[in-house]
Amino acid sequence: EKPVIAVCGKSNVGKSSLLNALAGYERVIVTDVAGTTRDTVEEVIQLGHTRLRLLDTAGIRQTEDPIEAIGVQRALSAAETADLALFVCDGSQPLTAADEQAMIAAKKAPFAVALVNKSDLPRQLQPEALPFAHILFVSAKTGEGLEELSRLLAAHFETGGSYDGSILTNVRQQDALRRAREGIACALEGLTLGYTPDAVLTDVEIAM
Repeated sequence: EKPVIAVCGKSNVGKSSLLNALAGYERVIVTDVAGTTRDTVEEVIQLGHTRLRLLDTAGIRQTEDPIEAIGVQRALSAAETADLALFVCDGSQPLTAADEQAMIAAKKAPFAVALVNKSDLPRQLQPEALPFAHILFVSAKTGEGLEELSRLLAAHFETGGSYDGSILTNVRQQDALRRAREGIACALEGLTLGYTPDAVLTDVEIAM
């Protein structure tokens, strides 16, 4: 069965444009009107030796439209059940509450990548605000960063997410890796929330 990638984010950040760029043709209607994509749109793409199911989802936001609301709920569910989530945000704008909601959904996937779209415009968003291990600056309009994204996705699925072949051989190593990951996650969260450097450094030292 083909691995599933859910593309999630708030309205008008360029999710559909990114799917079209990766698919190589205009698979999804793209407009400036918020809420154009109201349901999950699927496209199968080939990256390296791997065929993937790419899901473009409705923009996550508060809406009074009952049909769009169903699409938003499906977007949240798609991120939770996907093998990998792509969180897409507009790098030319600061983060909003809708971005935060989409980030929470994306982080529920086993593996998540942040895509800061519209890199062809002046940047207003700094990577420190994104609690993701993998952050790529891309432009669906110019194609910048899409080749790097394709390489990352292909490598992840072709190697099962393991890049160097290392394995854990005992419980102590597993526990050390778990504590290191928790320390890094806490440090990223602290940076996002604006904690002082000394507070963030404590979590970094735990990870080390």
